[in-house]
Amino acid sequence: MGIDQRSRRAGLVPVVVIVVVGMIAALSAFGGIASAAPGDPPPPMRLDDLGSSSTISLPGQQGETSLTLPVPRDLSPSALRGNLQLPAFVTGGSIDVLQGDRLISRTPLTTTPNAPIELPLRGVRVDRNAADIVLRGYLRAEGFCQFDADHALRITNTTVSYAGREAIPTDVADFLPPVLRGLTIYIPDDVKEAEGEAAVNLATAVVSNYGSAPVPIETVALPRGATPPTVPGPLERQIMISTDAPPGLSLHDNQGSAYLEIGGSPDELVTQTQFLTSSLAPIAMSSSAVAGALHSAPQIAPDVQNLSDLGVTNQSVTSAAWPSLTVGIDQTRMGRPSKGIRVQLTGSYSPGAPNADGLISVKIGDRAIATIPADESGTYDTWVDIPDDLLSRYTELTVTLEHGNLGETCGTGYRSTLSLSSAGEVQADEADPPQPSGFQSLPQALMPRTQLAWTKGDPADVARAVSIASGLQKMSAVPLGIDVVSMNDAGSSSQPAILISADGAGLPSLNLPLQSDGRTLKVVSGSGDSQQTSSVTLNPGVNFGGLEVTRTGDRSLLVATSTNDSKDLDALLDWLSSGTRWSAVDGDAILQAAGRDPVTVAADEVNAGAPTSDTDTATRIFTIVGVVAGGALLAGLVIFGTILLRRRRNRGSPTQTP
Repeated sequence: MGIDQRSRRAGLVPVVVIVVVGMIAALSAFGGIASAAPGDPPPPMRLDDLGSSSTISLPGQQGETSLTLPVPRDLSPSALRGNLQLPAFVTGGSIDVLQGDRLISRTPLTTTPNAPIELPLRGVRVDRNAADIVLRGYLRAEGFCQFDADHALRITNTTVSYAGREAIPTDVADFLPPVLRGLTIYIPDDVKEAEGEAAVNLATAVVSNYGSAPVPIETVALPRGATPPTVPGPLERQIMISTDAPPGLSLHDNQGSAYLEIGGSPDELVTQTQFLTSSLAPIAMSSSAVAGALHSAPQIAPDVQNLSDLGVTNQSVTSAAWPSLTVGIDQTRMGRPSKGIRVQLTGSYSPGAPNADGLISVKIGDRAIATIPADESGTYDTWVDIPDDLLSRYTELTVTLEHGNLGETCGTGYRSTLSLSSAGEVQADEADPPQPSGFQSLPQALMPRTQLAWTKGDPADVARAVSIASGLQKMSAVPLGIDVVSMNDAGSSSQPAILISADGAGLPSLNLPLQSDGRTLKVVSGSGDSQQTSSVTLNPGVNFGGLEVTRTGDRSLLVATSTNDSKDLDALLDWLSSGTRWSAVDGDAILQAAGRDPVTVAADEVNAGAPTSDTDTATRIFTIVGVVAGGALLAGLVIFGTILLRRRRNRGSPTQTP
């Protein structure tokens, strides 16, 4: 009998496992399983997930930096952790954590390379959901030392841990936390155009609300009238959008957590979604609210702005070596593609030791674009022209006080200070066509408002639109204005547009930089009499998904399409959504073939010096490398495209830091 009972129990095990696995699969199909129960403390978060760099640098023998840590309600920061990197000549030291005149903690440093370090934060005061702290490093060294930006104390892979349990939101005003680890947008599986437009505008509004902190967004379709099948994890949120729901925003219980439902007629649904991140949201201190008219249309930027309008603050840096600071020129803050940019640089500096020749250099990457003599006055005020060929979406100027008399023995150098005023003016002309072109022209070439059209408008198209709009918004310092229209209206409009055709059908006639009929692949640059084409025939043909940037008349278009295989387009969008890949994409098109890494194509470089015929540069290149079979030919295409991408990246263009 005992053996029989054990056998029966053993026989039940596979059945139980199958049932559990089935339940997990069913739940996953409706949006996944939450990573933790409601109210659990969040896991440690990387600083770049909070909008800061995960590498903390403290230049100089006594360097310091300021940090602002967002703090959700009922949580408190407990520790900063990372890996320590010290200059080779440093023999020891410590790092202080300060808040105002309070010493929060002091941590001794070990000289072991990449040693783990923990900076306690207990006792830090939180004000308005944020904690402002200062990290100050003290280093000891003997003999030769050179404390400059290249030889600094650094903490890499920095994370912040929180103590406590997150408060479950009870009113609309507190629904979005200071830190958002993920957002799930639920739409009906028979989604209407107004619901899709609301989802797109909600996604861009949320991404814009969190600035440089990345917000993963997932779009999930549910049967109309259903509720979220899962519970959100710590610092995650769920929002349902439906025209069947009552007008406004309302909170609902979800197994001890909460989700937000946004409803209203097709005419008012977008307004209700915009309310969540508007300046009126903090007064919605109840479990439901209905938004009235909102006035937040993007504004056209003026020709002349101050550096402060572009997010540049007053800066001052002191160093025993060459003090250096950066000035970021962000075309998205200008609200349009720009060229002929002139920047007024004004500030002060330490004149330095007597007879020590010095100058202030202004560089973009390794290229010097201006020098300013450093005399005994200790002030500078000059205009700097940025060459159009060095412009990118985000162009970083490095301003450095260079002077002699640097001592090589510790303590023998002069400490110099360099400052910059944010009151300096910025002048620019509108660039038509954009400068630069291609992906680096986005999203500024889509401002102040852009249209969005899809061919099917099903949940998959809405999810693609949310992914694209979120990626574009990540690169912009100002909110994007997006209007969903029909494909016919977008094709005949004079406004910039985002066009989505997942299967490649239904698009208006366009001169795309990358064209394919499944067998012949063409790379097209220019237009009219100056148009050039390179082509290559694949045998067998290969399907791919792609994003392409083109110009039609005086407007820019971003086209999401594929060669009759939407899976390739979806794989490309998933790849782009990871990390900061959107901001790193260059060229005119990016394509994804199954089982391959994405490839970026720069049409002008492919067609440089090529005759306008079917036997041109691309074909000659593939012939030279002896590529004849379809699979090998595609591999050659991937290699060639990667070379082009690396070549463009290695030009010395600055990397965007949104």
